[in-house]
Amino acid sequence: ADLLGWPPQYTDDDLYRPLVNVRFGAAYLARQRDAFHGDLYAALAAYNAGPGNASIWYNLSGGDPDLFLEIIRYPETQEYIRGIYEMYAIYYRLYDRSP
Repeated sequence: ADLLGWPPQYTDDDLYRPLVNVRFGAAYLARQRDAFHGDLYAALAAYNAGPGNASIWYNLSGGDPDLFLEIIRYPETQEYIRGIYEMYAIYYRLYDRSP
C-alpha cells in the first residue's frame, strides 16, 4: 500500500473495492514486468505463480519465450498466460487501426 501512496489506515478489506483492487493488481504486474526486464511471459507467470517460480523458469529458459512457456511446471499458469495472449491477439485484431 505504501508503494502506491495509499493511506496508512488501508486494510485487507479494501481489496474488495474495485478501484483499489485494480490499482494494486496493475502496480504489482508492472513491478513484475520491471523485475523481468519487460518480459511479459515472465511477468504474467510471476503474477500468477509467484516471482520465485517465475525467476527459476526465466533463468532456465534463457529468455526464450517459447521455451519459457514449456518449462512452466504448473498447467494452470501455462493456461493463464496462453489465455491472456489469446485475448490480447483478439483485441489487437479488433482494434487495430492501421490500413
